[in-house]
Amino acid sequence: MPVPKLAHARFPVSRRSVLPVHAAAFAGGVIAAAAAGAQTMTDNLLTLFHEILAAIAGFLDRPLGPPDADHLTLWAMIQNGGVILWIIIALSVFAFMLALYFFLTITPRREAPRRVYAATKNHILAGNYSRAYQMCEGRDDLLSRVVRAGLKMSGRDRHLIQDAMESEGERGANALWHRISYLNNIGVIAPLLGLLGTVWGMIQAFGAIALDDSQVRGLTMAYSVSQAMITTAAGLVLAIPAMAVYFYLRGRVMNIVSAVESQAAEFIELLSESDNT
Repeated sequence: MPVPKLAHARFPVSRRSVLPVHAAAFAGGVIAAAAAGAQTMTDNLLTLFHEILAAIAGFLDRPLGPPDADHLTLWAMIQNGGVILWIIIALSVFAFMLALYFFLTITPRREAPRRVYAATKNHILAGNYSRAYQMCEGRDDLLSRVVRAGLKMSGRDRHLIQDAMESEGERGANALWHRISYLNNIGVIAPLLGLLGTVWGMIQAFGAIALDDSQVRGLTMAYSVSQAMITTAAGLVLAIPAMAVYFYLRGRVMNIVSAVESQAAEFIELLSESDNT
């Protein structure tokens, strides 16, 4: 009996049995690729974070001088500055916040807004004093307070109107000067704190010469002198920008006061003319 040749035999295969296998293989490949991409992104973020931390640490540990010289690092100098240096650093943070706040709030646009000036002037020319007063009521800018004080005296003598507006203008101007005076105070106090740190460091240095043993006398004296110089430099670094910002804001306040004075003089004339008519 002849043996059948199985090599040439064809067995029917259903396509329905093949498609799920290919779909599962494709989904597995996509999931594996997504997992590999997420892992790569995570690794890149961790590497970037480590590089940032290394850069910050390198900046703090960087020598303040030529690379071949043996100098103190910035972080070591901050540590050697003592308590007075930390007070100066805290004061510098406070001064920066004040300067930023004053830059945003003490502006001619805020203290003497043109919209309020034009709208109030139109209401006064129309004889609608109540609407002009409502326009200025509830506002905190200098021009609104000055005009509101004059509107309260409407119908009275010119001198009473002028005195009321001048008094309110002086109070508002003094408030602006008082606000920016904090930067002036910081600019004056910071060098004095640095000088105090210098005196304290020199006292410790001379105490090391007089009292310490010869083995540690040099180290203690060097540490004390370093503390003295660091606090002086820190006080000057804080005082110079603080005074510069104060002088700039002082000029801005002078411009605001000048603008409000000219606008107030015009409102005095308007109120006096309307009362005479």
